[in-house]
Amino acid sequence: MNYGDLIRDAFRITLHNRFLWFFGFFAGGTGSNFIGNVPSGGGNFDFDDFRRSGAGSSGLTAQVGQGLNDTVLILGIVVVVLIVALLFIFMAIVSQGALADSVAAIDRGEGRRFGSAFSSGAGNFWRVLGYYIVFFLVGLGLLVVIGIPVAILIGGTFAVTESTGARITVAVIVGILAVLLLIVVFIPLSIIGQYALREIVVRRERVVSSVGTGYSLFRRNIGRSLLLWLIQIGLSIGIAIAFILLLLIVGLVLAIPAIVLAFAGYTTGVWIAGVPAGLIWFLLFLVVTGAIGTFSHAYWTLAYLRLTASPTTLTSPDPTPTPE
Repeated sequence: MNYGDLIRDAFRITLHNRFLWFFGFFAGGTGSNFIGNVPSGGGNFDFDDFRRSGAGSSGLTAQVGQGLNDTVLILGIVVVVLIVALLFIFMAIVSQGALADSVAAIDRGEGRRFGSAFSSGAGNFWRVLGYYIVFFLVGLGLLVVIGIPVAILIGGTFAVTESTGARITVAVIVGILAVLLLIVVFIPLSIIGQYALREIVVRRERVVSSVGTGYSLFRRNIGRSLLLWLIQIGLSIGIAIAFILLLLIVGLVLAIPAIVLAFAGYTTGVWIAGVPAGLIWFLLFLVVTGAIGTFSHAYWTLAYLRLTASPTTLTSPDPTPTPE
């Protein structure tokens, strides 16, 4: 495998198929946190205000009406948050299938558009959802298997001895060993997960059998798989640094007019200059995030295709005639 060609091809597909950036935004693990201030105090029902109102029925109606309004507002916010969260989850699952299938098709020389990519992702929705459920359960089971002995060792030490030094020593040693074990277990699991996803989407494997196939592919190519993971880590660090610098530089340039107006005392001008600048910065953030997510997905899809390709497809025949 030529790792330089792999990175180049992933970059080329990302650059020339910008419609994939939409799916890359959702597949790249981007999410949103919704934090709201929930009114407390039973809907601000105040018995003192009720007694001071001098009109029992009207005061009660006003207080209950205010409480109902707050309750309806809270329920409305909760419903909106749930709808948006479900939409993001749906699009994340669809985007995984859309990207894997589209990158594989483009690598074969086939054409792809937004509509066909979305249709492919939607067609693989339940299979990819099953994939996530299976790997969630596998990961949870491994955490339990690792966590129970750790808890027993540390808890047993605390129960047996009251020596602070012994407790700290055991806790530190066991904690370090647990972290190392987690690394040893979950790095291969993450690579197997990358392969299994492509088995489901590209090879149309069943969800459960894709786990075994992904493991077999990892075991046969353990050195190359770990090197692929290390290269991705290095690329991720470099891309993250460049991404942060880009956002800082663009944000500073866009903020200069608002800063100048703020020093000049033009409050209205600050808003007029700041709001469009913030929107431009946010759109840039979305676009670059989508491009990064697409590149990362294409990188693993192409790596999977290179590892599973037969030797005859990897090498073109030599046109030079063989001497008699």
